[in-house]
Amino acid sequence: MSESTIKFSLKQTALIGLAFFTTSIAWSMFNTQVNITLFQYLGSYALVGAWMAMDNIIGVILQPIMGTFSDNTRTKLGRRMPYLLIGIPLSAIFFIMISTINPANDPLWLLLLWMFFFNVSMASYRSQAVALMPDFVQPVNRSKGNAVINFMGGIGALVAYVFNKFLVPISLFLAFVAVAIIMVLALVVLLVTIKEKESFSYQLILEVEGREGEKVGGTKDKPNLIESFKDILSEDDKSTLFMLLAIFAWFVGYQALEALFTVYGMDVLGLSRGDAGFMLLYVALAFLVSALPAGILGSRIGRRSTIKIGLILFIAALIIGFAIQTETVITIILIIAGIGWGFININSIVIVWEMAPTSKKIGTYTGVYYFFSFMAAILGPFMVGSLTDALGNTYLFLVCSFFFIAALVFMFLVRRGEAELTEEEERAKKEAIQEL
Repeated sequence: MSESTIKFSLKQTALIGLAFFTTSIAWSMFNTQVNITLFQYLGSYALVGAWMAMDNIIGVILQPIMGTFSDNTRTKLGRRMPYLLIGIPLSAIFFIMISTINPANDPLWLLLLWMFFFNVSMASYRSQAVALMPDFVQPVNRSKGNAVINFMGGIGALVAYVFNKFLVPISLFLAFVAVAIIMVLALVVLLVTIKEKESFSYQLILEVEGREGEKVGGTKDKPNLIESFKDILSEDDKSTLFMLLAIFAWFVGYQALEALFTVYGMDVLGLSRGDAGFMLLYVALAFLVSALPAGILGSRIGRRSTIKIGLILFIAALIIGFAIQTETVITIILIIAGIGWGFININSIVIVWEMAPTSKKIGTYTGVYYFFSFMAAILGPFMVGSLTDALGNTYLFLVCSFFFIAALVFMFLVRRGEAELTEEEERAKKEAIQEL
């Protein structure tokens, strides 16, 4: 393979990241504004949380199916681009339609209908947006590629939060239209600058199929979830199980806080709709700033210790936020929480990878990790919302802290997860991780 083929292109990877950028900007605006519209209909944190989890339910069902369809697609545009070409414009249209709903005049079912179509459209191309990067970037460079893709996603979230501040007060419809236009423009730039048929992965597949005369499908063995659980439960050391329970607990708290915060900001803090959504910018900025230090700290003092520090920061922020519920204090604690989330999130999946007994089990353990995080995203907003309804709207931060405290307790029971492998074992694991 030529040196030019292996060489990492920051510019190309950033342009590929525009696909993930479209999902991030849309979901960030959706999560900060649609919950408010739902609350105007329902008046319940639990019901709002339940409906806000619709995207995760649809995603769990639809994304693997669409990913398989994409793997078996062959067109002049490639195997990912056709889905982006259809999915992004449809998502943009349904996104705009959500903003046209007026709780004073329109029935709830119409809002839920547009939400459903938007969620389906987004799920129809998200897997392809993620898979596009490893199609172009060689395995040796995919860690850098993943960092660039996630940075582009962070930029999308920041743009959405800025729109919350400056466009939502003018018109919710205007803010949603602006996001939709940016999504379509990003697609246009992506189509013009990135030619998927030139990617090394697609060319290799076409070459193999031309030689063997049959289509190369997704033949790689998929991890069986039930068998994975049996393996983990049968381990003498229950560190993996406790780690997964910790992951579930902190994702319940985080996903619920994200899904319900703007409702809380208006309901308790008395903020405007735009200002409530804008406040999540502080979490996103703090996370971006802390991501690199979190990785460095994890390698120096240990990943488990770094996660514990992150959990303590997040718990302290939530308890202070519950005790002193003013806009200034909440702003400060959101920054602290964002730093804590960086310490937690950057190191968590790496620990799960390290817990895999062999490189062949990396995929299995990754699948279990995402199962626990997705289940938390589905159940978390409803669970936290129900407790908040029962205790009172001012208790949102305290309820979320319960789950982070539970996660911290589980982390003290985790005994493994640091790099304790021979050089050969470490190399085999890294190769397996790059294949995911």
